[in-house]
Amino acid sequence: MAAAPSSHLSASQSFAKVFSSYHEQYAEAGPSSAQLDTPIRYDVVLDEEGGLVTSLMGTLEQAIIISLTTHRLLRELAASDDGEMTDDLKDALMNEHRTWQLVRAVYDVRLHRADPAFVRVSAKAHLAQNPYSSPEELTQYMVNEDSELSLLAMLVDHLQTRTLLDQAPPLEARHGYLPATIRRAKATMLSATHRQNPSLDPDFTLRDPHGSHLAGEDQTYQVPLLETLWDLVRHGELDQALKICEEGGEPWRAASLMGGRRWSMGGMTQDSTTGPLEGNRTRNLWKKSCRAIATNPTLSTAERRLYGALITHLPTLLPACETWEDHLWAHSQAMMESRLDQKWKDLAGFWEQQEQVLGVDDGSQVIQGGIDDIFARLDDFGREDIHSSSLDPYRVAQRMVIQGRADLLLDQFATRLPEIDTVMAPELIAPLVRFFSHLVLLLRTLGQPVPDGAANLILEKYLSILRLEGNDSLVAMYAACLREGSGEESYARFLRGMDPNATREAKYEALNRAKLHNLDIAVIVTQTVRMILQEAFASIPALRGDQPDPTHLRTGLDERDVFLIRSLEWLTMVPDTADEALVQSNAVARYFLALGQTHAAQSLFRSLPAGISTIAEDEDGELHALEHDHFQQLFNVYACHDLVDEVLARSPKATATKTEHFNWRKSLITAIDKTENATVTLLTCDWFRFDLRAEQQRMKELERIRQIFVPDLTVRLHDLLVAHKAHQPILLQRALDLSKVVAAEEYHVYQEFFGRSGGDPYRLSAYLERIREASLEALKSGSGAAFVVKA
Repeated sequence: MAAAPSSHLSASQSFAKVFSSYHEQYAEAGPSSAQLDTPIRYDVVLDEEGGLVTSLMGTLEQAIIISLTTHRLLRELAASDDGEMTDDLKDALMNEHRTWQLVRAVYDVRLHRADPAFVRVSAKAHLAQNPYSSPEELTQYMVNEDSELSLLAMLVDHLQTRTLLDQAPPLEARHGYLPATIRRAKATMLSATHRQNPSLDPDFTLRDPHGSHLAGEDQTYQVPLLETLWDLVRHGELDQALKICEEGGEPWRAASLMGGRRWSMGGMTQDSTTGPLEGNRTRNLWKKSCRAIATNPTLSTAERRLYGALITHLPTLLPACETWEDHLWAHSQAMMESRLDQKWKDLAGFWEQQEQVLGVDDGSQVIQGGIDDIFARLDDFGREDIHSSSLDPYRVAQRMVIQGRADLLLDQFATRLPEIDTVMAPELIAPLVRFFSHLVLLLRTLGQPVPDGAANLILEKYLSILRLEGNDSLVAMYAACLREGSGEESYARFLRGMDPNATREAKYEALNRAKLHNLDIAVIVTQTVRMILQEAFASIPALRGDQPDPTHLRTGLDERDVFLIRSLEWLTMVPDTADEALVQSNAVARYFLALGQTHAAQSLFRSLPAGISTIAEDEDGELHALEHDHFQQLFNVYACHDLVDEVLARSPKATATKTEHFNWRKSLITAIDKTENATVTLLTCDWFRFDLRAEQQRMKELERIRQIFVPDLTVRLHDLLVAHKAHQPILLQRALDLSKVVAAEEYHVYQEFFGRSGGDPYRLSAYLERIREASLEALKSGSGAAFVVKA
């Protein structure tokens, strides 16, 4: 079996390590073997010595010890007892430990009985073949054939097991029978006035209440002695109780405690071997005697409760029960004994007949109902502390697991998750959600039905806790346990919350963790980017207010720009998301250009892999590829303008040679020609004029981009041509000819100066003013072409 994780790990890390370790070792090989909820053999999970649940309990034991040690150190350093929250956390861990212990026991019984290899032989059939089967042996057959009786026996055994760190109450070690009373009796015998030997048998104080009594020291010792014996009986530690009685010189009391053992006589059935005679043949008489003691008002309360516990006499026993578990144990033990007694009478075997001859217990209690009735009686119990304890979430979990309602338990807990932050201390929420999350995984590991909706809500809450704890490395393995695609969505939310400045290597590592747990990383990165962009585009400034001026020459990016550009990096890490990268990069580019931020859009496109627009496989993809190319066309125009600026920056000095001046002028004209060709090509190619009636938002964004950049590019080209007419006079005429392109109906350029809504025509007026000025200059230069301009 896998070993429990080391103590330096947090509880969350330890639980993850335990689950992953067992699934790696015992899950069947396959794509889902790495998931924490893959079914594995129930005996591996529920083995009491080294199973998965036992290992989980081991991690909690370490956490509790660490918590107690820390608490003690804090109290020493602070010199105070202020540790209430630490105590609450310790109690929560203790309750969780106890709950896992019960879960293991319950499912061990249920799954073992459901195993096809489990053979049920009825007690009646066994008795027919072996009429002299001893009561002890026959009792085991009774338990095996009755599923609820089997569960009751398991529950009693569990409740008798001490909780972690619990011990029997301390008792002073004493040897010998009533030492102080004997010393007093000896002193009395030596006196001159008393020569009669006193009787010191166990009943001497009862026969004559007004006569001799116990010495003060022995009388004081009786109460803790009987309380310790009661506690040992309560926890099924009968051997230790017998030892205390024998050491205290009370073998008669030890014998009375042993009376509850059923008669066993080996060698009386076909398959049994000869063995010692053990147990009590007159168990009915013993029970009758114990009941007489328990109901005797002349005896001390401690004595009555001790013998009431031996036979589970509820009227006497319940007042001695302090905790919710004490009451559950008392009712469960009483119901189990009542059922066994009734079955024993119904069988009417040889030993039952013999016992009837030896003595009859005519006062035994008959308890009707089943396990649900036990909890109903606890609900009706009048004590406030018991009622409050029953509402503890771990107690509720124990109850519903016992009742076989784990699915309803998960539904109820998931329903209350939204309000858990307001009704529970913060440090208690994480352990509780961790418990329920791993209960979901455990039930799936055991092949038990789990409501997917509730499980998803619980695991999602646990994922948020893991993120808050900084356990990022665990998120993928638990997200993989979400159903119906929720695993990818949840992990995408986790990636959405990663540091925007995380390196590409860190992002690769996060995706590799998802891949290890069989999550679809293509779906993850797609959803991650969509979440980021949906938030960023919730309110797009580009669709409100005045249109901005393009700022293609601006250098540097603000934090928002970098965040958006780097968000698309996720899509470039997975080959299967290249088409999504094309779609989303276009969306971000539209966002930037709608704000006039050409530089940001260009930075975005530089971060994309080469050839991204060549992957289109359908009509929609081809349209996105065309849009991508149109963006590149815009950037190419601005690159041409940048080239002109670079040539101008290299303008030769006045002292330069004519050849240098000629070559520079030639380079400038070439750059201007290139800019003109690129701009006119863009203006005449139906730039961004796509039929997108099915995507109204996208169409509005592209229209806005045309309205921003078409007039800007037109004016820039006009100004460029006019500004350098001195180097080549024909440039002035080409500036005037550009107006023909603007006015041409087939190119729709002039419409972009007005905007689709017929807005302020100021931009067109400004352009026409430029045309007028250029025309006047053309007249001054003697060119008649200015008169053929159609504005």
